[in-house]
Amino acid sequence: MAIGAFDISHYRPSERPNSVRIVHPKNGEEAWWPLSDETGAPLFPELMDELDEIRKTSLPGLVFRRDHAHRRSATPLPWITPRKDLRYLRSVVKKIIAEAGLRQELSFTSFRHGGFTEGADSDLTDAELRAAGRHRSSRQLPTYAKRTGTQLIKAAKKRREERSRSLLIRLNTDRLFE
Repeated sequence: MAIGAFDISHYRPSERPNSVRIVHPKNGEEAWWPLSDETGAPLFPELMDELDEIRKTSLPGLVFRRDHAHRRSATPLPWITPRKDLRYLRSVVKKIIAEAGLRQELSFTSFRHGGFTEGADSDLTDAELRAAGRHRSSRQLPTYAKRTGTQLIKAAKKRREERSRSLLIRLNTDRLFE
């Protein structure tokens, strides 16, 4: 786990004011994500509002910090346990989910996995999903992008559209040779 995967300085740095630098915590790969589309419309307006406020009111450093002192450090440290995992953060996320009245089956990983599933439901290609998640191989995608009814319905509709299109092509070809 790379400590410091998202430092507030990664958000809209002066050299790239319309981007955010994301560092994959498992493999250290970095990606610069655009914050607006080709027309200038924000891609993540609510998140950008929050990050703009954090940037104005917070000290430089990691965006996610403990809200209390760590017993071995004078400064707040990331929510990492001595075993280099995120157990404590997972428990905090569970409390937030409960207090927000969200579905109890949600978890810390739901947010990443849910994003992949939403991407798959939106017909993102494997290459687009891999680029978003910084995965090199499509073998990892089934772990993150769950199969859903939406995907099955879209697959069935695409098959029907393809059969209809093929039938029209055959009928038109037959007419040409009559």
